[in-house]
Amino acid sequence: MADYALAQHGDPATERERLRQISDYQDLPTIRRLEEIGVGTGWRCLDVGAGAGSIAAWLGSHVGPTGHVLATDLEIDALGAVAAGNVEVRRHDVRTEPLPAAAFDLVHARLLLIHLPERIAVLDAMVTAARPGGWVVVGDLDFHTVRPVRPTPEMDRVIAAFDPVVRAAGWDPGTGARLTAMFEESGLRDVEAESWQSYQRGGAVMPTILRMTYRRLRPVLLAGGRITEAELDEVDEWLADPANSLYGPTVWTAFGRRRVDQ
Repeated sequence: MADYALAQHGDPATERERLRQISDYQDLPTIRRLEEIGVGTGWRCLDVGAGAGSIAAWLGSHVGPTGHVLATDLEIDALGAVAAGNVEVRRHDVRTEPLPAAAFDLVHARLLLIHLPERIAVLDAMVTAARPGGWVVVGDLDFHTVRPVRPTPEMDRVIAAFDPVVRAAGWDPGTGARLTAMFEESGLRDVEAESWQSYQRGGAVMPTILRMTYRRLRPVLLAGGRITEAELDEVDEWLADPANSLYGPTVWTAFGRRRVDQ
């Protein structure tokens, strides 16, 4: 079983800030989709790999005192602020530990499957945790769309180095674009998806998240032998400079319902 390359214990302060930035960047489209499927009073919800807890907190505020939210993650220190009232936080490894069966009106995960070699088995476990007719909503990325607006050799080299290195660590950097096929193959019905991509200048939230991700993965990237310390330093400065601009990863959200006969 591969270790998670962005584990919080490796650099807890940086990773928590990175998770907070991701929440700022992705919460609005996630919440819009949850509102459209009708999350409301009395719902029982599961947030797998809950990260910094922003979606678990939103769910808790919408299911009311008669509802319940279970937020799980391998590392739960960042979830302490949301563990109250109708939101329960539990340390849990979805790769090896079972989930309650047919127990939830909604099962949600974001930026989880991309990191897991066991992503198909994990999605199947999430589907099984949804009640018949319940919703499964998963958000993930396609990193293949990251590119500078103008040719930038140092950025191009890091992008080229990123893909094989993270694949060797068990990631699939194109998971977002494959979610619908994974949903269909899992037996979910009414499957749909939406995607969006941003163009931003250096120093904005998306380049900042990329910058923090490359920093966290620096030892892995260097060990891959395709990029040098000096090149990573150049890209770090490039991503912070508002004179530069780039297209970010494509953010996908897929959603479907568990069949009543499943």
